[in-house]
Amino acid sequence: MPENRQGTRPNLEYYRKAAKSLLKAAQSGDSAARARMERFFPGAEMPFALHHAQLTIAREQGFASWPRFRNFLVESALDFAGLVAKFIDAALDNRPQAEEMLSQHPEIAGAGFFVALVLGDTARVEGAIAESPGIATAKGGPRNWAPLSYVCFSRFAAARSPRAGDLTATARVLLAHGADPNGFHEDEHWPDNPFPCLYGASGLNNNVALTSLLLDAGASADDDESLYHSSEHADLACFRVLLERATTDRATKVLNHMLDKDDLTGLRLLLAAGADPNRVNKNGETSLHWAVWRGRSVAIIETLLDAGVEVDVRRKKDGRTAYALAVQSGQTATAKLLASRGANTDVPALDAFIGKLAAAELPDRLVSHTEQLPDEYSTLLPDLASSHCTSGVRALLAAGIDVNTMGHDGCTALHWACWKGYADLVKLLLDHGASLDIEDSAYHATPAGWLDHGRGNSIERGDYELTERILREAGAKIE
Repeated sequence: MPENRQGTRPNLEYYRKAAKSLLKAAQSGDSAARARMERFFPGAEMPFALHHAQLTIAREQGFASWPRFRNFLVESALDFAGLVAKFIDAALDNRPQAEEMLSQHPEIAGAGFFVALVLGDTARVEGAIAESPGIATAKGGPRNWAPLSYVCFSRFAAARSPRAGDLTATARVLLAHGADPNGFHEDEHWPDNPFPCLYGASGLNNNVALTSLLLDAGASADDDESLYHSSEHADLACFRVLLERATTDRATKVLNHMLDKDDLTGLRLLLAAGADPNRVNKNGETSLHWAVWRGRSVAIIETLLDAGVEVDVRRKKDGRTAYALAVQSGQTATAKLLASRGANTDVPALDAFIGKLAAAELPDRLVSHTEQLPDEYSTLLPDLASSHCTSGVRALLAAGIDVNTMGHDGCTALHWACWKGYADLVKLLLDHGASLDIEDSAYHATPAGWLDHGRGNSIERGDYELTERILREAGAKIE
């Protein structure tokens, strides 16, 4: 265990100050300080920043990163009960720190009933139930959840985990002693939004055995979370199992979310299950509108057309058809396909002009149209950013569109670029003055917050490491 200069137990505040002092010394030209940092950043030409100093301190103490060193320091200051609670939180919040803590503190594994639930220690769980049968269904532990929720939401229940089978066996024991397969817990951050055990097993952990166990015990596949989030996994293992039990109405509700990625297999599964591509959402959009807005491939669009989606439906907010959206966003191949299937090809001249810019068919300027752009065109900026249309974003910025304009979910282009890790777009937007501090109107998070959440949740994934580095160098505060 590292010690600070006073020879006392490690102290996070001490090392934070040490990092700041190291940075200050290096920036003032202190050769010893620069030598310490250059040891870990050889040949670095950029000005050193605080995260460089923090990483230097961490690696001098034998840790691969500052966050890992910081976590070690925090854990070292906890009593055993606090350490156990922190471990359970990490396991239920799906953080890799759980495995690190268990490796560094193996004694955690024997720390009672709720740790046994999280780890799938079936023998220990059975022993506890034998002593007190009511414990199998009673809420309790650090989060005051029913025991089955601790099992299904544990990251150790994930299909990739070597403990996955043990967690399924533990769930079987709980169900045999009266646990509710339709049980759920609530999160204070998401009021009136229950999280079913089935969602933990399928949408979160993609554990087919655990999902099938719950369904066979009576869990409903028609909740608002399970089928929706299971569609996000690459292999669609649990998605297939749930789709066999879900209603066609539920399949329809998931259709647009499946179109958030280019997954032809998933789309075909939903359509075969009876999902209706012509059902309109609150904005009057069909799945065809959604697919074009998301920049989906020609194969996806063609599959929707073959399924009978109506080609000329106009959405409520601006009356545009899917063809108009394709033209406006520079999706030339999609526009040609829609036209060949009978789409009305009448679009505003300005839409066509902007579309050529987005498709990089014209120089990055709007020339005489700069002062004629209606307000509705400004929201195209975050739309194009979400589909990684860099040329279109560059063209609109050159036309004078405000870089901080908000679109869908009240977020800016930088929010979308950070969510998906589009480093090139992040750099472009920051160069044009994008705000690092602006919060979206739906979740009240900054672009850096979207980066953090997107790193673990975005379906379409870019270069998050490079994106984070660009944000840090621009002054973003990222833990």
